Amino acid sequence: MKAVFFDVDGTLIEGTHPDYRYMRENVQKAIRKLQEQGHYVFIASGRSLAFLDEKIRNFGFDGYVLLNGSVIFFHDKIIYRAPLEKSFVEKITSICDEHDMQYSLQGDFHTYVDKNFEYLIYRLGQYGIFADQLTFDYDKKAIDVYKLEIDSPRHEDRKYIIENLPEDMTYVEDMNHNYCHLEVYAKENSKATGALKVLELLNIDIKDSYAFGDGDNDIEILSTVGMGMAMANGSVKARNSAKIVVPSVFEDGVAYGIERYILGK
Repeated sequence: MKAVFFDVDGTLIEGTHPDYRYMRENVQKAIRKLQEQGHYVFIASGRSLAFLDEKIRNFGFDGYVLLNGSVIFFHDKIIYRAPLEKSFVEKITSICDEHDMQYSLQGDFHTYVDKNFEYLIYRLGQYGIFADQLTFDYDKKAIDVYKLEIDSPRHEDRKYIIENLPEDMTYVEDMNHNYCHLEVYAKENSKATGALKVLELLNIDIKDSYAFGDGDNDIEILSTVGMGMAMANGSVKARNSAKIVVPSVFEDGVAYGIERYILGK
């Protein structure tokens, strides 16, 4: 029995490209083959549950390692959750408000966004995340937050967040564009720690675990599981952390990796 973990953006799908916004048929068939042979399949994503497309949520994955390992679902139950300190969330959001930076507060089931954050809402739409997936009516003090995503059209704004992060917090950033995009979360959690919790729950040896990813938040899981496979379209750090580089998301690299390195073994 094996466990296979899949990143979403840039791995299973490419949300910015209309032809790759959903899992392609070859990818779906390969994942189904894993399930038919009795293996477990998990999403391992920086996204919240609210940010997962309905087609992915209805596909039949065994669980989700979400928000970079801060929340773990097995079937329909949460088996692990680690919310951020409310005082930290208040501090960072206050800094954002002071510098006109926009942010989403990511919970276990919902993602909370100020309805006036038009720039952020527009940016999310570019990735196939639309208004009906967002919660606009909320009390910041009453919700649990597991990760913050922060956006600004000014790349230099990143300094206001990074210089105010305590030692127990970390971040990843999108460096492909001129805007500022940061994901902020606790150092103690990652996709790798989430995967290890799943393997322990299912009593699966780490040598029988696999992961596919493309981004810097995949580095830990790609280097931790038995075989990490990075997409050819992935970041340099992700590719260097993996044992194998498979074809890009545009070439159904996940299907290739499953057929050759998991089912083909």
